[in-house]
Amino acid sequence: MKKKIMLSLATLSMLGTILIAPISIQNVEAGSISKTYSGSFSKKWEKSASTSDGAGVLTYGYNTALINEDYAHGYHANKKHYTSISNGNGSHVSGNASKGNLAKIEVTHKGSSITYSMNF
Repeated sequence: MKKKIMLSLATLSMLGTILIAPISIQNVEAGSISKTYSGSFSKKWEKSASTSDGAGVLTYGYNTALINEDYAHGYHANKKHYTSISNGNGSHVSGNASKGNLAKIEVTHKGSSITYSMNF
């Protein structure tokens, strides 16, 4: 009986050590870049802006090739990301792109002030 009690106490002691061991948590940083344009939408144009960490770029603009469209293309070398556009037709979001890939959203233009964004 003494052996069972001692064995049980030893097991509980080891289990307590495992449960109390520190847990390492990785910091996850999130960022975004957003640009609003209120200029002319009479002819095509394109602009770009870099992310604050220097690892990404948001390319955005207005295209008249087939339809009048607002577009946002985002690239980030190190983080998952997506792009979005808010215009007179509402808010529109691309799918997620993994690091090193392009996230794209292209929507029919409407309005005079358009916001183009990338979140990472």
